[in-house]
Amino acid sequence: MAYYSRRSAGSSSPPPLIDKLRLYHVDMNPYGHRVLLILEAKKAKYEVYKLDPLHLPEWFRVKNPRLKIPVLEIPTDQGDKYLFESVVICDYLDEKYGRNHLHSRDPYVKAQDRLLIERFNELIKGSLECFDTNFAFGSEQIVQTLDIFEKELALRGTNYFGGDKPGMLDYMIWPWVERLYLLRCVSERKFDEKKTLFPNFADWGDQMQLDDVVKKHSHSPSEYFDYYKNARTHTMGYYL
Repeated sequence: MAYYSRRSAGSSSPPPLIDKLRLYHVDMNPYGHRVLLILEAKKAKYEVYKLDPLHLPEWFRVKNPRLKIPVLEIPTDQGDKYLFESVVICDYLDEKYGRNHLHSRDPYVKAQDRLLIERFNELIKGSLECFDTNFAFGSEQIVQTLDIFEKELALRGTNYFGGDKPGMLDYMIWPWVERLYLLRCVSERKFDEKKTLFPNFADWGDQMQLDDVVKKHSHSPSEYFDYYKNARTHTMGYYL
């Protein structure tokens, strides 16, 4: 898959927005994947401007000196404005678009979900280490984090962290969980053995894959496996 073939972004930035949002995104980037899921769940009107991370255009560097990806461009009466950081962008979208609230309306549950999103960063670190070291199974960071979420699902007694349908926490952690399925390409036997350790979380993953929002922006395990093998040779850790 040609993830790193040069994509011309043009010498000038895209035209100003009128009635929709614009997401600047890099193929296969999980943080951008997060935002795509929320945009879809909120039924927001948006377009995606895909960037080649190896050849970022100068106009993008001017708009975004820190080179944060993803970036959400928002039309306003004072001109287009920008938001960075996937968590911030997703919170903005949930508040801006009132339909289908993804955060719990219960302040305590919402706070608990935010803490779990923070705890999930340990799995993100573990998965990056795993994907960068010959896809080794058994990362302690991954196992410990999955155990926390396994117990949380059992405690809530629901199919999803959001209740009877996916909520903000479900969508915020899904991009990295979807990528863990690439380990099937390494050893299906070992992958299935690991799944049996976390039955609630495994069932949750099966249900998430049936969700229309998830299916809209999903990739197969083999696509992820191919991507991460390629990414290692291009020192692309910043975008993983």
